[in-house]
Amino acid sequence: MKKIFLLLIVFVTLSCGSDDSSINLAPTDSFNRATMLTNWVDNIIIPAYTDYEGKLSSLKTATTTFTATHNQTNLDALRAEYINAYKAWQYVVIFSSIGKAAELDVTRWVNRYPTDNAGIETNITNGSTDLSLPSTNIQQGFPALDYLLYGVAADDTAIVAKYSGINYSTYLTAVVERLQALNTPVLADWNGSYRNTFVSLTENSAAGAVNIIVNDYIYNYEKYFRAYKLGGPIGIFGGGLRPEDVESYYGKQSKVLCLAALDAIENFFSGKHFSSTTNGESFKSYLTYLDTMKDGEALAPVMIAQMQLARTKINLLNNDFATQINSDITPANTAYTEMQRLVAMLKIDMMSAFNVSLDYVDNDGD
Repeated sequence: MKKIFLLLIVFVTLSCGSDDSSINLAPTDSFNRATMLTNWVDNIIIPAYTDYEGKLSSLKTATTTFTATHNQTNLDALRAEYINAYKAWQYVVIFSSIGKAAELDVTRWVNRYPTDNAGIETNITNGSTDLSLPSTNIQQGFPALDYLLYGVAADDTAIVAKYSGINYSTYLTAVVERLQALNTPVLADWNGSYRNTFVSLTENSAAGAVNIIVNDYIYNYEKYFRAYKLGGPIGIFGGGLRPEDVESYYGKQSKVLCLAALDAIENFFSGKHFSSTTNGESFKSYLTYLDTMKDGEALAPVMIAQMQLARTKINLLNNDFATQINSDITPANTAYTEMQRLVAMLKIDMMSAFNVSLDYVDNDGD
């Protein structure tokens, strides 16, 4: 609902006249928001979506090869493309509440975990591949691929054998094609007129592009990164330990994906061009321009140091977060604590400095 609401805000902004006092409010400072928006769109968002599209294409090719010739070599190659595409997703999910991605509600379909393996098996048995049905949102996407490539049988020999039946191959292909179908129009939208529309929204209002990005960035950090990747599985929000709720439960790639997400988060904060060492205007440069301090220190370096500390603690965890949770919860709790420390800096210090209000309901008590 948050995503649809934001999309509607942008639409109303573009439709209303200039006599609406709530629209086109000037920022409270003279920082060049248009330059920052241009850097984000041209050097980060569009290149990230382009890379993701390419990774999905490679995933489709590997899927076609494997479903045509079922063997261990092709399964290994398919798994490699799966993790490449899954890592690429971590770089675009930050922007999934904007534009066409919001309209399609892509996060609902692409990365809802834990997956419904029983529902997947029922679909395969029935030959059902209509993944546009609302009930199938937890029977598709990367979590479904995780199950299909690692969890459908006890070992690799048995997994390969599963695909001798046409229904498994058909369902696998449908899941991959659905991922492509969700992303292609999003990339086309950014490469089309939406790019200029978004960059033009420089006002300091709920419909301003900077305000939307700030909120979506924090929402992504707080929910998709901190809560879903680690907080929920270690029982921070109630319900006890839930190791089965980790990302990539079957493929045991949860740490790889978590670190990729953190790289994307830090790179965007610093305005780092996608696949480049060049930095442009960003949250970091905006905070520096505003001379924002925290406890006598410049806020931006403090936030980056906190991200790096969280990364250090995450790196100490088992590659499979479920194994870590089951064997020794203490390092996972420590990593979560360092992830959590950044939330207040984002939601209080940074938002206050930018004069941006929270646009989503926060009920986690953070």
